[in-house]
Amino acid sequence: MRDTRQAILDAARVLFNQRGYNGVSLQDIAGMVGISKGNLSYHFQKKESIVEALIEESTDTRPDLCPQTVEELDLMFLDIQKAVQEHRYFFLSHAQLGQISPEIGRKQRARRREITESMERALTTLHENGLLRAEDYPGEYTHTAELLYFSSAYWAPFTELKRLDGGETEGYRRHAWRVVHPLLNPQGREALGKILTL
Repeated sequence: MRDTRQAILDAARVLFNQRGYNGVSLQDIAGMVGISKGNLSYHFQKKESIVEALIEESTDTRPDLCPQTVEELDLMFLDIQKAVQEHRYFFLSHAQLGQISPEIGRKQRARRREITESMERALTTLHENGLLRAEDYPGEYTHTAELLYFSSAYWAPFTELKRLDGGETEGYRRHAWRVVHPLLNPQGREALGKILTL
C-alpha cells in the first residue's frame, strides 16, 4: 500500500510539473501509475489531497544557520531557485492552491513568515558584518525581505509569461541579487562580484 501511495505522489509531481495543477486529472495520475482511478481514490479522494501530501513529504533544505556572508546568502537564493524548479506546479498555481485547500493556505502563510523572517535576519546580519549599507528608511530590510519572498512565490508564472511573450528568462538567484544589490556597500559588491556577475 505504501508503494502505491508513493507511486501516486511521484507520478503526480511529474505530471503537475509538466502540465500544471489544472492540466492534470486524477485519471491522468492513475494512468501513469498503471492503476484504476478507483484504486487511486482509495489513497486520495481529491487532487488537492495529493498536493497536501506532496507538501508534507517535501523537506526543507534551507540552511539552519542565518547567512553571515554574501556567499551564504547566495546559497539561500540558490536553494529557493531549486525549490521553484523542482515544485514548479506549486508555484504556478500558488494563489489557487491556497484558496482550494485550507491546509495548503496555512502552510503557505507559515512558509511566508519563515522565509521573510529568515531573509530579514540575513540582511540585518550582513549589515552587522559590514557588507550592507544602513537602511535608508525604517523597515527597508523588512520590505526587501518581503519583496524577495513575493517574487519567489510568483517567479514560475512570471517567467512562464515572459517565455510565452518571447522574452528571455533567468533564474531566481540572479533576480534576488538584483533586488539586494542596491543595499550592498562596496565590500558587499566586491564579495558578490567574486561569485556572480549581474
